[in-house]
Amino acid sequence: MGRYRVRVVTGAWLFSGSLNQVRLWLVGAHREAKLELQLRPARGKEEEFDFDIPEDLGPLQFVKLHKQHMVVDDAWFCNLITVQGPLTSAETVFPCYRWLQGEGVLCLPEGTARLAGDNALDVFQKYRENELKERKQTYRWATWKEGLPQTIAADCKDDLPLNMRFHEEKRLDFEWTLKAGVLEMHLKRVYTLLRSWNRLEDFDQIFWGQKSALAEKVRRCWQDDELFGYQFLNGANPMLLRRCTSLPSRLVLPPGTEELQAQMDRELQNGSLFEVDFILLDGIPANVIRGEQQYLAAPLVMLRMDPSGKLLPIVIQIQPPSPSSPAPTLFLPSDPPLAWLLAKIWVRSSDFQLQELQFHLLNTHLVAEVIAVATMRCLPGLHPIFKVQTLPSVLTPLEPK
Repeated sequence: MGRYRVRVVTGAWLFSGSLNQVRLWLVGAHREAKLELQLRPARGKEEEFDFDIPEDLGPLQFVKLHKQHMVVDDAWFCNLITVQGPLTSAETVFPCYRWLQGEGVLCLPEGTARLAGDNALDVFQKYRENELKERKQTYRWATWKEGLPQTIAADCKDDLPLNMRFHEEKRLDFEWTLKAGVLEMHLKRVYTLLRSWNRLEDFDQIFWGQKSALAEKVRRCWQDDELFGYQFLNGANPMLLRRCTSLPSRLVLPPGTEELQAQMDRELQNGSLFEVDFILLDGIPANVIRGEQQYLAAPLVMLRMDPSGKLLPIVIQIQPPSPSSPAPTLFLPSDPPLAWLLAKIWVRSSDFQLQELQFHLLNTHLVAEVIAVATMRCLPGLHPIFKVQTLPSVLTPLEPK
C-alpha cells in the first residue's frame, strides 16, 4: 500500500497523440489495481500522475492499457510508462514504442530482458506464449516472386501491421520529395522542349534546381577517369572492387595489345592492379519500356592505382567472350574520347543495375525482411535479442518494395 507515481511518455511523431481516452492498470505479483485516470495523451508530452493505492500490489510485473473511442479510433503512439512505487526512488520501466489501435487491452511487461524458462507457472512465460501466438497471426509469410526470399503477407502498405509502417512524418517526407522531383522534371522538359541537343555540354540545360556541392563536382568532372575510378570506392556500389592476384580469365587480349599486357603484368607484380566484374548481369534479359527494347551489359573493368592513390581505368570489356561470337572489343583510354566515354557510361549503367538488384533490393530489403518477420514471429518482446533488434533507432518499417 502507498503512493505510486506514474509517468506516461507519448511519442514525438506526427499524430502520436490521441483524442481517445486511455485507462491504466498496475499489475503486481499479489494483485492489480485500476487507476482512476482518463488520459488523453498529447504528442511529445510526458505526463505524471500520483495515485494512493490501499492494497499491497507486490513487485510490479505489468501495466495494462485500454484505449476507448466513441466514434473515431484515434491511434496513440506510446513510448513508455514508468512507475515509482512507495518507499523507493527507483522507477520500474515498461517499454512500449508502438501504436495502440482498437479496443483491445495491451499488456506491457516490466522491461528487464528475460530468456524463456521451464516454469509453467511463470507469469512472464504465459505472457510470452500468448504474445507469440498473436504475432504469428499478424505477421504471416507470403511469396512475392518465385525464387526470391519470402516476405510478409501484404499487397500494399495498408495491409501491413500499423507498427511496421513508416511514421507519418517519414511518409510525408517521401511524398513531398517525390512531388518536388516530378515537378522539377516536368519544368525541365518544358524548358528544353524546343531546344536541340548537339553537344555534351547541352546537359547543363537541365542541371538546375536542387543541387549540392557534390553534384556540382560530378557535373564538372563526370567525364574524367579519376572520378570514374573514385566511384568504385565512394559511389553507390563499392562492393565489387577486387585486387587482382592474376589476370581474369574472361579478359581476352587480341594481337597488338602486347603493351597493355606488359602494363597489367607490371601492375600485377606491384599489387596495384584491380578489377570490377559485372558477370552476374550476363544473360539477364532486359526490359521493354514504353515499347522500346532496353539493353544490359556485363562489363569488366581493369584499373590501376597510381602512386598518389588514385584508381584509374586501364581497359574496359563490355561483354564477356562467347564461343559463337568474335572476341569482344576492348576499350582503352587512348581510344577516341567519345568511344571511351561511351564505354564508361555502359559500365556506370551496369553498376547501377547491379547495385539496385543485388545490394539494395535483395541484400537490404528482401533479406532484412526475412530477419524482421522471423524476429516478430519467433522472439517475444522480453527476449534480449528482440530488444536489441527492435530499438526505436534501428527499427526498419516493412513498407512494400
